[in-house]
Amino acid sequence: MKYFTKIGDRERDFTFERQGGQLVAHTGDKTYHLDVSLVGDGTAFTLLVDGSSHDVVVDAVEAQTLVQVRGELVKVEVQDERERTASEVADARVGGKRTIVASMPGVVAELSVQVGDVVEDGQTLLILEAMKMQNPIQAEGAGTVVKIHTEVGEAVANAAPLVDLDED
Repeated sequence: MKYFTKIGDRERDFTFERQGGQLVAHTGDKTYHLDVSLVGDGTAFTLLVDGSSHDVVVDAVEAQTLVQVRGELVKVEVQDERERTASEVADARVGGKRTIVASMPGVVAELSVQVGDVVEDGQTLLILEAMKMQNPIQAEGAGTVVKIHTEVGEAVANAAPLVDLDED
């Protein structure tokens, strides 16, 4: 199966296969030989990439994965082929009312909109703080803010409704 990753504006796709006892990743014209060992509770790993060792901590929440490697925390979006297809179908939907939901549990650090505001596709609606990172939650299509389900300082669960938009 193919997996699609996105870090910032950089996108890559990967396929994986087993060769003997080793995991092999293919992306573009590059091949990486991997050995992954679980450490502790299931979020920490020792990762050997072509013989080079890396300590990695991973926290996966739906399509977004937070990865700490070499002391740096990186947000990685990951989708497999089925998720990518489902996302493309959802993106092609006709407008109408839609609810923007939390992509991870966190605390609302900032609200950037009010009921009645007209927003553009990709405009930041609020900032959700999770794992000491500020995560902008953006409009999925243009529309008018018809309801805000949360307030600054409120803790929200993964997939909790945040903002209702109605297409203009």
